[in-house]
Amino acid sequence: MARKTFKKVITTSEKIENIEESNKKLVDRFLRYMAPRSSEGTIKVYKSNFNIFFCWNLEYNENKPFEKIKKIELQDFFLFCSEELKYSPNRYAQMHSSLSSLSNYIENQLDEIDRYADFRNIVKKIEKLPKETVRKKTILSVETVDKLMKDLDKQGRLQESVFIALAISSGARISELFRITLDLLDENETAFDDLFLVTKEPIKTKGRGKNGKQLYKYIIKALFLPWLKRWLPVRAKILKDNNVEEHNCLFIRQDGMPATQATVRGWIKRWEKMTGLDIYPHSFRHYFVTYLSKVGLEAELIQSIVGWSSGDMVAIYNDLRIDEREWKGLGKLANALKTSKNNRK
Repeated sequence: MARKTFKKVITTSEKIENIEESNKKLVDRFLRYMAPRSSEGTIKVYKSNFNIFFCWNLEYNENKPFEKIKKIELQDFFLFCSEELKYSPNRYAQMHSSLSSLSNYIENQLDEIDRYADFRNIVKKIEKLPKETVRKKTILSVETVDKLMKDLDKQGRLQESVFIALAISSGARISELFRITLDLLDENETAFDDLFLVTKEPIKTKGRGKNGKQLYKYIIKALFLPWLKRWLPVRAKILKDNNVEEHNCLFIRQDGMPATQATVRGWIKRWEKMTGLDIYPHSFRHYFVTYLSKVGLEAELIQSIVGWSSGDMVAIYNDLRIDEREWKGLGKLANALKTSKNNRK
C-alpha cells in the first residue's frame, strides 16, 4: 500500500525573521563550518530542522538563546515533534541528530567563547523513539516493470516511462538521475562494446563534501535510448507550448519547468497504485544490479558501473579504465538484450 504522511507547518518567513539573533548567527556559523564536510542535501536538512526548532523556541519557549535552553525544554520540543508534528521514529531521530550535531559543535569548537564556555551537549540525554520496523524490500520483476512502463505509456505518461527506463538501465540514485542532463547524453558516446551509453562528464554521486564523489554514469543503451528518442520531441513541444526557454533538464513538469524530487514522489505514488506494491526509489537500483547479475556480468564490473567503493578500489589498482578492459560477461548481456527485444515485439 502507498505510504501516507502528515505534515503540520510551524515555520513561516515571519517567524524565521524574528528568531533570536544569537541563534541565527550560531546556525550560520555551524552551517559554514559543516559545508565543506557535508553534502548539499545534509546542509538542507540541517537548515530545515533548525528553522523548525527555533520557530518552536520562538513561539513556545520565549525565544531563548540556544545555550540557555534546558533539558526539560528540549523534552517539551521533542514531545511536540512526536505529538503535534506526528514525526515517525526515523524523522524524530533525524531532528535529534541535527540538534545533537549543533550541540557537539558548540561544545568542541566554540568552547573558548565566553557564552559557550560551560555549554554541554544535553540533547544526547534525550531518549529517541523506538526504531520503526524495517519494511521488506520490494523486489520488482522484469514483467512488473515492463507492464508498468507500457501502461504509463498508454495513459499518455511517456515521461514517467522514460524516467523508469533511465533508472533501470543505469542503477542511478534519484538525485543522480536529475544530474544526468541532456548536455551529458550523446548516443555516440558509448562503452563496453557499444552496449552502454556513458555520460560525457562525471556527475556528482553519493559522498561527503560539496562536490561529493564524481563518477561517469553508464546506461544500458538498448533499454533507454528508444524511450529517450520518443520523449525528446514531446518534451520540446511542452516547452514550446508553455513558452519556456530550452534548458538542459531531461525531466520536466507540466509547465515545462524542471521536474523536482517532489514531482517524482508524486509519480511513485501513482506507480504504487497501479502495481499494488510499495515502490522505493532504490527499487530500480536493486533491479539494475540484479539484472546484470542474472545475465552473468562479472561482479567486479557491476561494482564499478554502480559506483560502489570496492569497485572503485579495483579501478585504482588497475592501469586501464573499466570500459577499456575485456569483460567476458558483456557477450551474455548482449544476448540477453537481444532476447528481451525480441520478446517485446
